[in-house]
Amino acid sequence: MEINLKPALDEQKLDQRLKRDFQKYQRKQLQNALVDLLPQRLIPVVISLSAIAPTKFVHQITKEERRAIIKTLRNLKMTVLGPRSLSEAIVTAGGVSLQEVNSGTMESKLIQGLYFAGEVLDVDGYTGGFNLQAAFSTGYLAGESAALKLSAKVH
Repeated sequence: MEINLKPALDEQKLDQRLKRDFQKYQRKQLQNALVDLLPQRLIPVVISLSAIAPTKFVHQITKEERRAIIKTLRNLKMTVLGPRSLSEAIVTAGGVSLQEVNSGTMESKLIQGLYFAGEVLDVDGYTGGFNLQAAFSTGYLAGESAALKLSAKVH
């Protein structure tokens, strides 16, 4: 499997982005200079796959090393060996309290015209489709409710 971690940026734009970040963090080690670009847990993986010492200072990074980072970000290769166990499945918990949401419309009780759906809500269930169903159902209800309210304002 190959993953482009920065699909919105072509190679040139990604290079410009890295140069800006490297300018900003020029006195830091590489492992501390990618914080604006990547999630913290992904930084050591990208650095390792780019074959650069994580403690190397950013101002010492060569053009070739920067290109290696870009190649890794745009073409992260992984081998899928199989599915993990259901007990390891990840679900996001937390979010907007259901006490602050009208369950019949998904509209905020605090801010009129603001609707919530999916994992932004403090709702979670067993992995295996329950969370997807909650996301689809609340998304549908929020969309229909907002459209109905907008339609009522127009007429």
